[in-house]
Amino acid sequence: MFWKKLKIIIMKKILISFLFILFFISTVYSQSVKYIYPDSGYQGTNFPITIIGSGTEWMVSDYFQIFFDSTGVTADFVDSSHVPNDTTIYTIVHISGTAVTIPRAIIVLDRFTNVYIKDSALRILLSLPVIPTLILPVNNATNQLQNVTLLWDSNAYATSFRIQLSTDSIFSVSSTYDTSVANTPLQIRPNFLELGMKYFWRVNATNFLGTSAWSSIRSFTIRTIGIKQISTEIPSGYKLLNNYPNPFNPVTKIRFQIPHLSYVEIKIFDITGKNVKSLISQSLKEGIYETVFDATLLPSGIYFVRMKTESYIGVNKIVLIK
Repeated sequence: MFWKKLKIIIMKKILISFLFILFFISTVYSQSVKYIYPDSGYQGTNFPITIIGSGTEWMVSDYFQIFFDSTGVTADFVDSSHVPNDTTIYTIVHISGTAVTIPRAIIVLDRFTNVYIKDSALRILLSLPVIPTLILPVNNATNQLQNVTLLWDSNAYATSFRIQLSTDSIFSVSSTYDTSVANTPLQIRPNFLELGMKYFWRVNATNFLGTSAWSSIRSFTIRTIGIKQISTEIPSGYKLLNNYPNPFNPVTKIRFQIPHLSYVEIKIFDITGKNVKSLISQSLKEGIYETVFDATLLPSGIYFVRMKTESYIGVNKIVLIK
């Protein structure tokens, strides 16, 4: 008799627990997201959406947070004024111009940590490429290499980018380098840009829908010290040519020629024989070259330029007058 009563008590407790679990589950998960309207939007747009649910819970919470899986899509915080009834929530969606065009799940969180999710609720549609954002070099950068790398960011769906590089900010035809590439970045070929010159650059992007506006304009300045090949003519021999101007203040150009591929060193020495500047230390193919010596940090006086290769040494006297 005792065991029979105990069994009945246990069964009642199990039944109560089961009913409690069912009640809890039905309460927490009674609501769901049915759909959102509109259910698609273009890259680079902001627009209102309506979230429609099934159930009777949303009026209980005084705020909601709305998310979309993956990056590039966000939504405004929702307070009770944007929840007119238990099945409707209003918010604003923001789609970045670089958002990837994949269907996005919506995630709705209330203040009670309840989570309501619907997969593939929002479709991202392709639009014109956003205006590229210039990254490197930073604006007004100085002391840049002649083979400077231009880096920018834009829509991943752009099929090409047009780059203009100019010595003036209005990009006149006579002074502008104009080219198109498939991807970022673009590295300028060696010795193409002039030493000490300031350049302006801008970029636009194109896909099959059209072309963006031009980016903002940035500038950079090439360093004054470097190597520029001024002729591909094959010289008859090695020679360190006279610098010009001479005397100088504080910059002078030094030319030299090599008849075949050679390792070249060009250094500057003061009258005591101390090496005060190393201009070149690298292998160069045959041709006539020019490099720039900037003596801004040196005192006035007599200096010597020494060019050295495997089979040649040449020395010239130069005069710095400040």
